[in-house]
Amino acid sequence: MSDKSSSSVYFRTVLSLALVTVFVFSVLSFVYFQRISASIINTEKKNVMLTARNISGGLGRIRIEENVDAGGIELSFNERNFLEANAMSQNCVVWLVDTNGRIEYSTSLPKEVLAKLDQRGSFFHLPDDLFKNIVNANEDQGYVASGNGLFSDPKSVWVTASIKLDLYGQFLIIHEPVDVDNQAFQMLSSALALPLSISFVLALILFMLMTRSIVRPIRLLSDVAGSVARGDLTRRIDIAEAPGDSPFKILISDEITNMVHTVNNMIEQLERQASDRRVFISSIAHDLRTPLTSINGFLTAIMDGTIPPDRCNHYMQIIKTEVERIQNLTNMMTEATSFGQSGQTNYEIFDINELISDTLTALENQLYDKNLGVQVDLFKDDKGRLLASAERQAIMRVVYNLLANAVKFTPKDGNISISTYYEPKTNLISVSVEDSGEGIPEEHRSRVFDSFYKIDKSRTESGSGLGLYICKEILKSHNQDIYVKTGKEWGGATFVFTVSGANKRD
Repeated sequence: MSDKSSSSVYFRTVLSLALVTVFVFSVLSFVYFQRISASIINTEKKNVMLTARNISGGLGRIRIEENVDAGGIELSFNERNFLEANAMSQNCVVWLVDTNGRIEYSTSLPKEVLAKLDQRGSFFHLPDDLFKNIVNANEDQGYVASGNGLFSDPKSVWVTASIKLDLYGQFLIIHEPVDVDNQAFQMLSSALALPLSISFVLALILFMLMTRSIVRPIRLLSDVAGSVARGDLTRRIDIAEAPGDSPFKILISDEITNMVHTVNNMIEQLERQASDRRVFISSIAHDLRTPLTSINGFLTAIMDGTIPPDRCNHYMQIIKTEVERIQNLTNMMTEATSFGQSGQTNYEIFDINELISDTLTALENQLYDKNLGVQVDLFKDDKGRLLASAERQAIMRVVYNLLANAVKFTPKDGNISISTYYEPKTNLISVSVEDSGEGIPEEHRSRVFDSFYKIDKSRTESGSGLGLYICKEILKSHNQDIYVKTGKEWGGATFVFTVSGANKRD
């Protein structure tokens, strides 16, 4: 990854995290703003109700001092001055409303309010819904509400409080504007501006450090991937170097380690495949060169008369054998490269025990030449069969390859065994092939089914390294498995594979 690309990734990541941080802080600020606004309104409701009670008490004292009859609706000069003075000092609007909702007195009636009142003759009445709320309110607690019902002011929220004046037989209504947004903003700024700013800066610094810790291993991964793409399969990512000296190394080490292990394993696999491919090419070249050299030598000897005519048939038979050997090799290579192309397996029902017997018959000469003993233990149903559901020719190829390998790697006068077993719970047939050869070392078992892989690198044994790979691919196409272990009876290699029984198939 170039420095420009790394910087771009770093910048975009930091910018994204910064935007997320701004969004989160904005949401938090909005939530706190709403809570502060609600708190301000609740406080103002209490204050306005307190103002209403104070005004009510003041009016009562004036009326008693002036010895005015209770229930009179006419206000004295002192009462009017008292109401106007309180309205001015408290920055509120004061109304007196009779028991029918008619406004008997007001310190102010703005035009926008008049438009919302009910005019009956020369008097204005409160809207029915508002008046009902005032009348039905608890006499001790009074009525209090907030909003812009009658008063329309986008900059303020109006708080209304009402209590009943027993001496007047009327309702005292106080309307007071509250600049909630401005108060809430001032409180939010004074209380949270500095903490939020510090938190934002610290979060941004934290994100920058974390982003740098993330981008560093990505840069290393990209650099190594670029080298691999250019053919350098020796590069590896240093696990200790990937997280760097970041203070967040502990937090991201597991993820980085897993990612680095995955990439390193992938590169190692590619390197092994490249090495196996070189070995395979060398092996194929050897396997082709040997019979071709023999064929060329025998043909030259026949043509120049070195081989007498009566011996020609003998050497022509040798030539035919070598040609068949080359043909088998090319067929195996073609078969190995054709797996997975058709994508379809033609299932059929057959007796796998019969298939094994036919395969042993086909290998009879090889078994006889090495004087090998064969032990057969085949599971049978009540009809003397063991029915499998698979592609018969493909499974025959698996059985043939495994038995041929067993013959090949079992010393003279050795032993081979083949057995079958059926598990009703899983509806699987297990086929086991064991030999008395040297077995397969533990370090080779994980790769023995890889393509082109040969344990015998010296090529003292002929072979392409494709036989077991073909077996694995055939069984893989059947959704089955194959594995190798050490034989219990003779200590050689034991190959076990599974195939579906014919009793049931999904």
